Amino acid sequence: MAKAINATFDPSSKWKPIEEGVYPAHIKSLETKEVNTRAGEAIVVNMRYKVADEVVKYTQPVWKMDGYKYITDSDNNKIPITNGSGKQEEITCEHLKGREFPDNGFFVFTDSSSSSKNRRYFELLDNLQVKCTETNVDGKKVKKLVLLEDEDVVGKPVMITVKRQEFVTYETKHLPPDQQVRRSTFKVTNVNLWEDGQTLESDELEEDVPF
Repeated sequence: MAKAINATFDPSSKWKPIEEGVYPAHIKSLETKEVNTRAGEAIVVNMRYKVADEVVKYTQPVWKMDGYKYITDSDNNKIPITNGSGKQEEITCEHLKGREFPDNGFFVFTDSSSSSKNRRYFELLDNLQVKCTETNVDGKKVKKLVLLEDEDVVGKPVMITVKRQEFVTYETKHLPPDQQVRRSTFKVTNVNLWEDGQTLESDELEEDVPF
């Protein structure tokens, strides 16, 4: 006789895919590390983001799927599921609540000869309303960058742009292209301050995610 176990199945609960988009979130953690690049020495700033409860107010379009894969037409475009009036159906984004996403990292080049490569990091500081003072270098006014720390960003409300990114697995990257195994993941590509969002304490971001 089969043995009873502490597990259940809810047939009414259906898996919902993550769609690329802009979502409300809070910065959960910050890490920095020094690296050497072809452009010189740099510091990489990595952050992790937790999707906010307010995401339940957002919706995403519904596409035809076969299991976990999108069904596409002859032009490789996703096929929308429409209602009786021909409008594409939408579902709530409540399944993203509490979900966490990393970013690709923001490089800060410390050699003045590579300062032009710091635009993306400066835009991050500007988007988060972290002020940079001006200084003169060789007769030109430049922005004096600051290195973010936990107290500057953790708990800060932000709007994150989430994009799907493909990569070749470490185990197969040395193989010919037709033998490589590709995977995909979602990462944050852009960050802006969430003007109406509430700042959270770090311990408020430590709750378990719902999966």
